Amino acid sequence: MFCPKCGKETDASGKYCQWCGADIGAQTPPKAVVKVDEEEDAAPATGGYAGLGRRFFAFIIDAILLFIFITIAATYLNLVQGVKYFYFIVFQHAPISELTIPGTSEAAYTPIIAALGVLIIIIPWLYFAGFECSRGMATPGKTVMRIIVTDWDGNRISFSRATVRHFMKFISLAIIFIGFLMIGFTKKRQGLHDIAAGCLVILPE
Repeated sequence: MFCPKCGKETDASGKYCQWCGADIGAQTPPKAVVKVDEEEDAAPATGGYAGLGRRFFAFIIDAILLFIFITIAATYLNLVQGVKYFYFIVFQHAPISELTIPGTSEAAYTPIIAALGVLIIIIPWLYFAGFECSRGMATPGKTVMRIIVTDWDGNRISFSRATVRHFMKFISLAIIFIGFLMIGFTKKRQGLHDIAAGCLVILPE
């Protein structure tokens, strides 16, 4: 041991330096400095991020339920006629003049727009956004697959955030499903719609 006052080597078993008499017994050993990585990702405490396979099966369940809801809505909201017009015009190439009694474009396209607007846009939007911002934080399909949708901190998302997430799926679809395939390659298993809305799809503990 070296004396902190005179710097000379002294007997470590003694309390005072044998050269200058300074008190060396009060010294404390140096403490180790632990460096903390401040850039470590702050993620909510979960059982992990939901992968592509689990999310795909959740979507299949939701698609089946959504089809049932759409069928019921089309019947009770009298939207079946618009669906029929759409089918005959697009797939059968039937002339518009033969589809309706007036035989005009307005008579055919008005029920088509109403039917597609309600059945393809409004109902799926309310289904996905409504369930994901609810207390359960998941659609029925996600609930079955034991996954939930959260924000970056693991909290329940707002309806507006869920809305952004839903409609961004159309962008993911438009770019040849690349936005969905990103789930399998990103660090936090996020699709394009998840990133755009600032959401995570996780396995709760």
